[in-house]
Amino acid sequence: MKHLTIAIIAAISAATSVPTDAFAHGGGCRKASPPGQCCHMDNSTGRVHCH
Repeated sequence: MKHLTIAIIAAISAATSVPTDAFAHGGGCRKASPPGQCCHMDNSTGRVHCH
């Protein structure tokens, strides 16, 4: 039972540690992005957004 619990915790940790921003959209970061942020164009709205 202890091994199953550890396996479940490991699976949840792995699933939640995947960076979703990488899958949300491509295009990379603009060179003028503020330090620590990644800004890119949202083609559906025509606006730049950062995260």
